[in-house]
Amino acid sequence: MRATSPSILKQFTFLALACAASGSLAATIGDMGSEEKQPILEPEKQAQPVKTASIDTEVFELGAYAGVLNIEDFNSNLTTGFSFTYHFFGSYIAQLNYAVATASKAGFEENSGQNFLADDDYDFRYLSLNAGYKVLEGRSYLGSKRKMESAIYLLGGIETVEFADDSNVGLGLGASYRVVATDWLTINVDIKNHIVNRDFIGDSKLTHNTEFSLGINGLF
Repeated sequence: MRATSPSILKQFTFLALACAASGSLAATIGDMGSEEKQPILEPEKQAQPVKTASIDTEVFELGAYAGVLNIEDFNSNLTTGFSFTYHFFGSYIAQLNYAVATASKAGFEENSGQNFLADDDYDFRYLSLNAGYKVLEGRSYLGSKRKMESAIYLLGGIETVEFADDSNVGLGLGASYRVVATDWLTINVDIKNHIVNRDFIGDSKLTHNTEFSLGINGLF
């Protein structure tokens, strides 16, 4: 038998090593393809959509309010009243108000030590019919998680005022900041000027009586 030449032996060894390496690479690639896919983790908590209360089908409000009324030539006194509001055409309201405040003695009465009015005549009463127009609309925030629909209305109308044993028709002007707290409850902060002519101890003058009040209303 002829001896195997070194060159043939080297070629055989190289082919054997190449085949072994090829099989190992194929096995590795096969293992990569057979790896199990990891599941995608979904967050347990989903973001909740924020919902704000609003006036949708309700068009009426019935409420009560309290505040401070500054009666010209007299002092500032507590006032309480009731309101009935009707919403129409989206941006308009019609409002009926009735309120009363009991005035304290005027400065000149205290200085003279005399009462120029009977006890019942110190009551300042008004009945007003106002129209309002929404000039601004947006949202108000109470903390970081509570937001409410809100709007600012300009108010104007006529009113009858009874005070100092006199009754006159006057003009009411003001503004109302209104917040929809829930689907059935609104809160309003109003500032008004009751402009009326007053006859008092022989002096007739046009008076400005400013009022600041906070009200709570039920929607229906």
